[in-house]
Amino acid sequence: MTATAARRRETNVDPYPLRSANSPIERERAVHRALNCLYAIARRKSVFCAYDGHLLLAFALTASTSRSRALRTKARAMGRERARYWMTRWPVICRRLDADSVLQQVIASDAAGRLGLTTRRIQQDLRATVSRYSTESLLYFDPRRQDVPTNLTVCPYEAWYYALTSAYFCARQAMPLPVRTGDVLKRLASLLPYPPAGTPRHYQAVYAVTHLVYVRSDYGERRLSPRALPRVRAFLKASLGPALERREPDTVAEIVESLLALSVPATDPLIESGRRFLLATQRPDGGWGDQADRYGRFHTIWAVIDGLRDRSWRRERPATASRSPEPRRLGK
Repeated sequence: MTATAARRRETNVDPYPLRSANSPIERERAVHRALNCLYAIARRKSVFCAYDGHLLLAFALTASTSRSRALRTKARAMGRERARYWMTRWPVICRRLDADSVLQQVIASDAAGRLGLTTRRIQQDLRATVSRYSTESLLYFDPRRQDVPTNLTVCPYEAWYYALTSAYFCARQAMPLPVRTGDVLKRLASLLPYPPAGTPRHYQAVYAVTHLVYVRSDYGERRLSPRALPRVRAFLKASLGPALERREPDTVAEIVESLLALSVPATDPLIESGRRFLLATQRPDGGWGDQADRYGRFHTIWAVIDGLRDRSWRRERPATASRSPEPRRLGK
């Protein structure tokens, strides 16, 4: 136990007592401030050109899965403005496409479609580009034929969830990527047991698990059955406390969002503690002060928006969904 945690236990004082985690009005106000901050960042040309796919997806998902009509309307207007700008730049983007950049543009195309824009010609260009590259060039490895290699330039968990999300969005956009999400899901077992908190790979393991939940829930469209992925739920619950101690808003937010998608009730003490932390640490500009890099700053805001906002879940997905099996082994 850290010294900070010990002091909290001794005093039995909530470190974030001033905010009500389950006040929809307060959370929505915080989300609107965050969305304004995210849009200001997205309008910076250098940032948008580097991360257009992820930024467009942030607006598109907020617009399509939020319960609040005001939030849907604002996110849709922001997203459509940025998506139209992206479409005007397509001739320049298309000429520069390669194996490292094409999959982010697949995400951008998917996001534009969610925002109600037509991208058929762009999709044709993307399919032609994807078809020119091998699976290994696009995904670091070929999940159809091998487990995640341990000698990659990135963490194996990062390579795994990059392959999973890429397969998901390529399937949605009918890209000629021969890998399916089921191929990638089968390879997670080779990365288990998950590393415990405090070890070097724990951070990326958490993100691998949250992205598994994203894909299973169609990125927040469908809430999963309370019986789905019990081991994943246990791992996420065990990881929230350490993320709060390290004061990591992006990790806390992704865990909260994923637990909600796994049908953990909003009144659960873990959800409430995570949301109290996120509300209490928002800065006056609407962000959370992550200045590590351009991606980290906007990704933290996006993650917290998703951790705080209420969803308009379409339907629960049965626990027996065969296309996304849960790994049999899980570390403590």
